[in-house]
Amino acid sequence: MQDFHLFRQLQFHKCVIDLQIPCRWAPDSGFGYGQPLFNFYTQVPYVLGEAFHLLGFQIIDSVKILFILTLLGSGITMYLLANQIWKDKSAAVLSSVLYMYAPYRALDVWVRAALPEATAFILFPLIVFFANSFIEKKNVKTLIFFSVSIALLIVTHNLSFLMFAPFLGLWLAYKIVKERKYNTISYFATSLVFSLLLSAFYLLPVIFEQRFIDLSKTTQGYFDFRGHFAGLNQMLFSRFWGYGASLFGPNDDLGLSAGQIQWILPTLASVCLLVLRNKDAKTALIFLSLGWLSLFMAHNKSAPIWEALPPLSYLQFPWRWLAIGAFGFALAGGGSVLLFKHKAAVIVAGLLIAVTIATNVEFFREDIWYNITDKEQFSGKRWEEQQASAINDYWPKHAKEVPTTPAPKSVILSGMANGEELIKKTNKAVYKVNLQEQSEIQFPIVFFPDWTANIRDKSIETYPSGDLGLVTTKLEAGEHEVNLRFKNTQIRTLGNILSLLSVLLLGLFTYIPKMHKRHA
Repeated sequence: MQDFHLFRQLQFHKCVIDLQIPCRWAPDSGFGYGQPLFNFYTQVPYVLGEAFHLLGFQIIDSVKILFILTLLGSGITMYLLANQIWKDKSAAVLSSVLYMYAPYRALDVWVRAALPEATAFILFPLIVFFANSFIEKKNVKTLIFFSVSIALLIVTHNLSFLMFAPFLGLWLAYKIVKERKYNTISYFATSLVFSLLLSAFYLLPVIFEQRFIDLSKTTQGYFDFRGHFAGLNQMLFSRFWGYGASLFGPNDDLGLSAGQIQWILPTLASVCLLVLRNKDAKTALIFLSLGWLSLFMAHNKSAPIWEALPPLSYLQFPWRWLAIGAFGFALAGGGSVLLFKHKAAVIVAGLLIAVTIATNVEFFREDIWYNITDKEQFSGKRWEEQQASAINDYWPKHAKEVPTTPAPKSVILSGMANGEELIKKTNKAVYKVNLQEQSEIQFPIVFFPDWTANIRDKSIETYPSGDLGLVTTKLEAGEHEVNLRFKNTQIRTLGNILSLLSVLLLGLFTYIPKMHKRHA
């Protein structure tokens, strides 16, 4: 894996054991000095992974299961949406296979190991499916599912939501005008607000507490979007496949293909449907346009748009738009079956499915297979490498530098003193110190709001100090047991409350219709 989801799954598991819910702090991150990783990084995939781990699977196998489910789950949700749109099961199966076998899917799973982004592929079709269902039937339950799906996408991969939201808005506008269901606009607006409230536990800290960390490094240097545009040859014609990195210029060490059949089939199909004046031609053209627009956003000709919209810089790699392109092309490609009738349609769909799999299956394989256990993965040099992963992404701003060696197990003291670590968890740490004189004590935990300290239930002031910005306090001479606790700030508490109230309200909306049916 290029990403460190095994480590993050372990950190999330520790949060669950410590009942730090929602998870905020990863104690082993930042070389063991800790980091507010989950205060800013999405959590939904790890919630699912934790379920498998609690069932007895090791961390490695739990994460593998998640990646498998991202492929299978996206195939199912794409089938539901394509069948709803095309009203044809053969077309739906073809769209599903085009979606699952898009080369970018293999890139996400077998090369980048981008678990949150891979999970988002399940939600793209689901969101549009529930939106269409509500416009057609105006059922409150489908509107609730729509709202929950939006919230799940936000807390699964916020960058995917950033890319998907403009298309969703345009699609809703098209469907509402086409069906003349203008009265649904207020419902969708309310639903969006509800989605934001459901995800408030994550959104509010991301918005209001990012000032405590230095995000500039996530968009500078290697991560500057200007160096990662994809070329037309890469996206449309190249069959190159690699397991390396995205590099500046056209010679990347990984494949950035949209898939030959993925773009050729929907393009030809949409043109044919338009020429034949098929009633579904306009819909096919909309999804085809989405695919090509996404490829445009991945190409350097779209640079003026990136420069004009600063939030896009957080995407880091413009070729991420291949994800939205895979969604649009898969739906438009399924429409090709509509050019045929009855048995011919089934035969053509079968042939196209076979060609899709045959031309793309070679990408869906591992580079190197490691037969290792959790114990081996989370020890030695492997462990230190994982502790240092993404250290610049969420390191607190007040620290002058990031650590380069593992954190000590004892406190860092001035004067005649000694100390030892008794407990270190995701939401608390306890240290025993023996001071012969008044001393300033640095604990091996990076300072971030709201690390507090107390001795015998008496609060003592904490503050950041040193080049690493560590939790620091001053104590009088004597033997002390210092209890550090990581508490929620007011904004985190507000986010938690809003999300909890929204979940309760969700349950109420679901229960009331059932209660009415019983008394009807």
